[in-house]
Amino acid sequence: MQLLLSSPEITCDHCIATIQRAVDAIEGARFIEGNPDARTFSIEVASGGLLDAVGVALAAEGYPLGEAPAPGASAPAIDLSSWTPEYRVTDTEAGADVNYACPCSCDAGFAFDRAQAEQAPESCCCGRQIVVGADAEARLRSALEDPAAYAFDVQTVTMPWGQPLPVALATPATGAEHGATL
Repeated sequence: MQLLLSSPEITCDHCIATIQRAVDAIEGARFIEGNPDARTFSIEVASGGLLDAVGVALAAEGYPLGEAPAPGASAPAIDLSSWTPEYRVTDTEAGADVNYACPCSCDAGFAFDRAQAEQAPESCCCGRQIVVGADAEARLRSALEDPAAYAFDVQTVTMPWGQPLPVALATPATGAEHGATL
């Protein structure tokens, strides 16, 4: 059966990709499509009982099922002068996802692949850039056209296999708003 579901936490295509990965990991469930603007997505499940498993998996990823807010509703204001990202690390087949609740209202992050020596930074729709791994800050600075136009936050997270790795996040000094780079 096909179902149209929503989560108030959906804000961008990265959110939809995370939901797709979580749904497709459940045997008997399949992601069909998602609409970040409407904060909805369609899935197909082999039985109604699988909806509970889908709900649990999505809540664990930060996307609890529920009513989507009305279009155009804004997220609560965040004091960016004191904002520090809090990272969630989840195990994946390739390595780990390192996600954070971005002030622009996205659930953004980095898909760390243990098989790659160095990965390119990933970005949120607002222009924040993130990279995880050895020499994260230096790699991120070298990937940016004008590093002086960014504020940097560097932290260490522990990966699911026990290895501590640095995470570097670059926030543009101006224009870091939802959809700014779209």
